[in-house]
Amino acid sequence: MNFKEALEKDLSSVFFNANEFAEEHELEGKALGLVVEDSSLEELKGYGKDQLSAAQEVFSHFKTIFVRSSDFYVPKVGSILVLDGNEYYVEESAEDMGIIRIVISANES
Repeated sequence: MNFKEALEKDLSSVFFNANEFAEEHELEGKALGLVVEDSSLEELKGYGKDQLSAAQEVFSHFKTIFVRSSDFYVPKVGSILVLDGNEYYVEESAEDMGIIRIVISANES
């Protein structure tokens, strides 16, 4: 078994395994095993708490999605994705070693 085969096996048996990390979500109308994390702007962009405490009328909620490259595509930044029936804007997206990482946001008031 070469490295690429070993990595694909680990992705299926551990990271995207429903008994380990993944949960079933609907992404763009497709039921997929995804790892979805809620993220704060502070975690994503490195802003300090003082900067974030300034009054704003609109707050953004961020999520990071991890999906297998074989199950999905790398969406364009600025496009809209539907996750579990809710629309989100794509803030970042990239593929690396068989995994697509997508950072999405939605505005909350």
